[in-house]
Amino acid sequence: MSQQVSITSFNNDHSSIANAIGQINGFAKLHTEDRVLLKPNLVMWDRVYPFPKYGVLTTSVVMEGVVRALKEYGCTKIAIGEGAIVDKGLGSDTTAAFAGLGYHKLRDRYGVELVDFNDGPFVQTDFGGYSLDVSAHVLETDFLINLPVLKTHSNTKVSLGFKNLKGCLNSKSKMFCHHTELPLEGFVCALGEKIKPALTLIDGIYALEKGPVVNGRAYRTDVLIASTDMFAADVAGARVLGFAPEDIAYLQQYAAGYNRSFDDIEVIGEQIKDVAHSLEWDWAWLEDDSGPEAFIRQGIKGIHFPKYDNTICSGCSYLNNYLLIALMGAYAKAPFAGMEFLGGKASRSKGGFAKTFLFGKCAIHANHNNPHISEAVPIKGCPPDIPRILEALTGQGIPADDRAYAAYRAALAKRYENRGEYVEEHFSVMQ
Repeated sequence: MSQQVSITSFNNDHSSIANAIGQINGFAKLHTEDRVLLKPNLVMWDRVYPFPKYGVLTTSVVMEGVVRALKEYGCTKIAIGEGAIVDKGLGSDTTAAFAGLGYHKLRDRYGVELVDFNDGPFVQTDFGGYSLDVSAHVLETDFLINLPVLKTHSNTKVSLGFKNLKGCLNSKSKMFCHHTELPLEGFVCALGEKIKPALTLIDGIYALEKGPVVNGRAYRTDVLIASTDMFAADVAGARVLGFAPEDIAYLQQYAAGYNRSFDDIEVIGEQIKDVAHSLEWDWAWLEDDSGPEAFIRQGIKGIHFPKYDNTICSGCSYLNNYLLIALMGAYAKAPFAGMEFLGGKASRSKGGFAKTFLFGKCAIHANHNNPHISEAVPIKGCPPDIPRILEALTGQGIPADDRAYAAYRAALAKRYENRGEYVEEHFSVMQ
């Protein structure tokens, strides 16, 4: 039996959101007395640097549109839950994201409860061979609505409904998913097997290339993808992003395990070919894995900064980018060489460098007593914060400071300035 997926053009008001849900009868199994939980994608917040949210976070206009549709349906027990990255230095946590996106207005206007998954409680849940701690709010709700963003992802190729469920875990379980032996895609698939949203609505007002965070590039795409079947929604979302679903590992694994066909999907509304935007997902690295292609453009030599892998978690990945930009800025002032920089659980130095910087607890642990390392320079933390990064670099004579990264973030934000298709008000709840 084919599963229906609606593809709806966003028309700058809440009616298109209601239409996206209505076309697939998304509330057919919803009772007005049910406890409803909405799970957006609020991966992080940033109070320090310019923070273009396009394609990074679920828009507030979609969130309010879904809340309004629920209220008009007669629901009274509505909650929004998320577990954003916690980083005190950046001012990132779930409460900050809720406040910045205007969710307090949803609370005051519609009686919505705001839930920080990071506060618990969690339920240890068996996934067959391992267990993960899942938010009790997610497991106990009557009707879960999944509101991911339309993104490509530097690890899993796409980040859609399945991947958004990783935000339902506690921090320890999120880190466990970045395993040295088990693939990240397997965990993403398993989350979709255990957690069953009643409705998935992919927010594609903006789509993000090379996500999941601000260093990716956002495009205005004005598409909403909805289904009561998360697999069908993600298959359609992958195709809209230009991917064959059989090339997405977690979708292939789920299809094989549940005898699902990628063709048993009925698209209602817009056709995929008319709204598709083929976006890239991977960051190019030099052939010798010594660093990103930007090293060639900037003439950087003698530094070994190997490409991230799936064992580096979201918090470290974000700050690993800070480390990279700080290094590039320092090199422009005073070139240096003979150094390598390792991060993630699978990183192992093979030697050949005067100094080996170990970024974060996992890299430090992975290289404990590594005989190939001449001098280890640990950058401690889980993840390391910005002061520790700069302290480690300057302590080894590298003239790093915050200016290079601040300029980088300003340049990222400038991409969207004075361009009418990028509307900051989409991330606010209007009066």
